[in-house]
Formats: sequence, structure tokens, C-alpha cells
Amino acid sequence: MSNRAYISRFTPDDLDVAVEAALTWLNWENIVPTQARVYIKPNFTYPHFKPGVTTSPAMIEALVKALKSRTDKITIVESDGGAHAWSADEAFEGHNLPDLVQRYGITTANLMNMPKENVTVDIDDRPVTVPLPSPLVHDADVFISMPVPKMHVMTGVSLGFKNQWGCIPDVKRLKYHHKFTPSILAINKVLKPGLVLFDGTNFLDRSGPMDGDLVNANLIVASDSPGAGSSVCAQLMAIDPQSINHLNEAIRVGMMPADVADVELNAELSQFQLAPFRLERTILNYVALYAFHSRLSTWFLYNSRFAKPVHQLMNLVRKPSAEIRPYW
Repeated sequence: MSNRAYISRFTPDDLDVAVEAALTWLNWENIVPTQARVYIKPNFTYPHFKPGVTTSPAMIEALVKALKSRTDKITIVESDGGAHAWSADEAFEGHNLPDLVQRYGITTANLMNMPKENVTVDIDDRPVTVPLPSPLVHDADVFISMPVPKMHVMTGVSLGFKNQWGCIPDVKRLKYHHKFTPSILAINKVLKPGLVLFDGTNFLDRSGPMDGDLVNANLIVASDSPGAGSSVCAQLMAIDPQSINHLNEAIRVGMMPADVADVELNAELSQFQLAPFRLERTILNYVALYAFHSRLSTWFLYNSRFAKPVHQLMNLVRKPSAEIRPYW
């Protein structure tokens, strides 16, 4: 498995150059064949652009510009927000993608509208079955992930692997949470991200994935595997990957380098080091975290007849942002 990663700082004026340099260093022409069918998965956890939370329209456009020199078959994909919070089409609109569609001749696709199938792969010699959109499984010549590096109250961090959780075409993805680690590794094993472009314009500290403290870094991190890029970002954030369940398992099964020293880099990583990140959870976060790891609790909180009143109560307690509709 190749473990190469590129890192550099950028300014808004030289973002295109930074993305092109990253792709060149990764020998992207060996990854993206001429006229390859490319599917790009940004991180749209809000229906409109929110720094440190969603992938920036500027980063997406810079990648599209570079890819257009190689292929016209580019599709940006996303699923609806959990529990019908918003549609992928709203997120496309909120991240200026209709304009990119018109100007660059690319397409967007809501994964919820694609045919889906259950795919089974072995993780640590055990079969793991995940539901995925059939076109991503069979039609994608290259799958590209565009995560935002951030802390996450459920999974510890959201880096190169976690972004693919949104490929599950189900607004009740929460019901798979009790088996998150094997499932997220299975999804990545099936989709095989050939390029991972981390939007490090802003990292997100303390909480996440929706809210937290912005850390303006103006960094681009690009890798030829989710494991290599995750190793680099974890180092920048002073996070031990072995303290994060799904990253530790990725290391154990050979999907992520055991040490950032095993990643081939274009530059000395220490010059980009950020202040240590830390995770803070509220009482409600801990309640949700318990459900996250429990199949019975997940059923009770999301699929039973008690789910709706429980979430209505939680929404009252946490006073959700007016920008986001309630779960129900």
C-alpha cells in the first residue's frame, strides 16, 4: 500500500496552484486515467458552507479545475442529512455547486436517489456488510474524498476514513453506529479512495462535527490513501491515532500506517504543527455516545416509538441552531 502525502500552506490567491502542486507530487496522472469516471465526496454536514465544518466551495472548485485537464466525467456526490435534516440538493445549492455545474460541465448526484446494494467484504477475516450506492461500487474509476479535519464527539476525530460514512444512502445512518468501526473500514475498502484532499483551511477543535472552535490553518493536505492523510492530520492535531477506535483498527488491519514516519512527505511536518487539539463532550454527548456503541440503545433512540419524543426533548434542551431543522 502506498503511503504518500503532500502538505503546504496556501492563500486564497494561490489555492489553485497549491492543489495542482499536491496532485503533481502524488503522481495523480497514474491515479486518474484519461476520461476516468471520477466521483468526489465532499464533507457536507451542513446545508450551506460553514468554515471548519463543511468542505469549502473554493477548495472544491480548485480540485475540479485541476481534474478537468484530465477528464470531463466528474460527479460530486453526497447523501441527505441524517433524519431528513436537509437534502443533499440543498447542500449542493448552499455550496455553490450549481454554478460549478454550469461553468465546468460537471454533474452532482444525490446518493439517496441511486440504486443501492449490500456489499460484503472481509475486515480482519470477518465479513462486514454495508449498504452503498451501486454506481460508487461499480462505475467509479476513481473515488476522491474531501474531508475537513475536525474533532468529533462520537468518533473522536473525523479525518480521511470518516467522511465516507456519508456514502451510506440512508437518512438513518445512526442505526449502523453500534458497528461503526468495522463498517467505516469496510466502506473504505470497497470505495478505495485514490485521492484524499483534506480542506485544512480551518480545522475544528473541541467539539464537532457541527460546532466547535475554528483553527485557521490555511493548510492543504493531500494523500493517495485515507490512512496516510489521516496519519498526517492526526500528527498536526497532536492526536494519537491509537486512541481513536477506528484509526487504531485501521492500523491493526493494515489500512493505515502505524506511524507518521512511515508516510512519505514532501516537506518536514514539524513546520506545520498546530496547537494540541482536545475533545470536550456535554452530558447529551455522553448520552448519545452510549447509544452510539449500543445496538439496543440505538434502536430505542432512533427506531422505536419513543424516538420522536426523545429527540423533541433533546432539541429543546440543546437549543439547536436555527439554521438546521430538527430531527423530525
